[in-house]
Amino acid sequence: MGSDFGVKDAAGEAMQTAAEVQEKVSGKVPAQARTEKNLTRVVIIGGGACGMAAATKIRRQSDFKITVLSSDSHTAYSHCGIPFVLGREIESFEKLIVKPPGFFREKNIDVKLNEKVRSINLVRQVVLTGEGTYPYDKLVIATGSLPFISRKSEANILPYGIFTLRSLADGRLFGKALETAQTVCIVGGGTIGIECASALTKRGIETILITRSKDLLSSQFDSDMSAIVRAHLEALGVQVITGETLFLPENFWKEKTVYINDRHFPADLILLATGVKPEVCLASEAGIDIGKAGGIVVNEMLQVKAGGEFLPNVYAGGECAEVTDLLTGESRLSQLGTTARHMADVIGNNITGKYSTFGPLADPWVAVAGDLQFGGVGLTPEQVERQGIKVVTGFSHGRTRASYYPGRKDIHIKLFFKGDCLAGAQLAGGEGIKERIDAFSLAIRKKTTIKDLLNLETCYAPPVSMLVDPLTPAVKAAVRNMREEKKE
Repeated sequence: MGSDFGVKDAAGEAMQTAAEVQEKVSGKVPAQARTEKNLTRVVIIGGGACGMAAATKIRRQSDFKITVLSSDSHTAYSHCGIPFVLGREIESFEKLIVKPPGFFREKNIDVKLNEKVRSINLVRQVVLTGEGTYPYDKLVIATGSLPFISRKSEANILPYGIFTLRSLADGRLFGKALETAQTVCIVGGGTIGIECASALTKRGIETILITRSKDLLSSQFDSDMSAIVRAHLEALGVQVITGETLFLPENFWKEKTVYINDRHFPADLILLATGVKPEVCLASEAGIDIGKAGGIVVNEMLQVKAGGEFLPNVYAGGECAEVTDLLTGESRLSQLGTTARHMADVIGNNITGKYSTFGPLADPWVAVAGDLQFGGVGLTPEQVERQGIKVVTGFSHGRTRASYYPGRKDIHIKLFFKGDCLAGAQLAGGEGIKERIDAFSLAIRKKTTIKDLLNLETCYAPPVSMLVDPLTPAVKAAVRNMREEKKE
């Protein structure tokens, strides 16, 4: 019987040493590399949110020759929409394609799909694939992430009946398999696992959601907020198992059983939603620096570092690049589409000579499972515990509309204060979550104090709010907790 669960990073051939990179670190384009006068060649590795947005941004601002190399079979689609196709809120995966290939042809952007990059040569300024050689004057590395699967296997191939959801092709494959499935086990208690669990239950598929963490959303939510999400899933019919590790038989395709300690459960399919890791193998083998968080090191212009210096003609963005945390100053990763889109704008501007910088992030996020919206911004429980940050919290449970108005929904707000300033928020409720998180994101950036929030004026109309906004009791609770701490 079975094995633990990972995936090997995509490996390319190393073309030069770090010393060679340092020798040419000035980034000057060799004269022999140019084939046409006054033509800047931009090569973008990766056809995801950052790569394609950078390509269109550069095209709007220049007549450069743009080539996008992607190992994916689709491009310019919404990965975040996949759970909602599985739940049939969206009728087909084709609806997730934001821009078809014809759009890029019309814009004179050469998109090479199903073409895997084997290596990057920073000295010669070329990118090698299995099908050709692409010289560049400007290079963008937007390779995204790979599914994090801690499976130790020589073959590095997922057994039949086990799926990930990292691409549109993955979604289609899993969606096809669901047509005959009665029971599905989802491994992973993050947003994708939760959204998919809700989606499958809506289709009448018996769903088990398992995570080895003690809570769902353990890196993003406190236990009390996580319990709200769990209760909602269980009300939908999802069987939630936390603090346990899944064990699979090697012949899962035949046995169709999963083991959790001394229990076993039938499962037609397994979805691994255990997170992702940045795909940095190409960059690392090219001599580009990888940081402590596991992503590509970049400066404020999103230029990469190699040979001890930042390269003026090589950029990185999206999930493969490290960002700076607004509240801790730490380097970390951001796996948000909004971050990738912002990075693409900065890269596009800098490549076309319009100087732009990318600053620290508070990382506001939101997700939806059934009728429940949940999300947060700022400090996470993981950061607070790891760095020993002292915070004071305030919690409130209110309604989204006047008590007598039809359709009112519950809303839960938890605020975190570092010193006197707002440093984080976690929310869950039936409506209005995204707008509140956006407001808290701005408040954190502006270093809003607890006194500012106490004096905040809020608007009121029965269909959209309570007379006393649920934010107010959360702030007052934090004030009381601060006073109690000072007494101790």
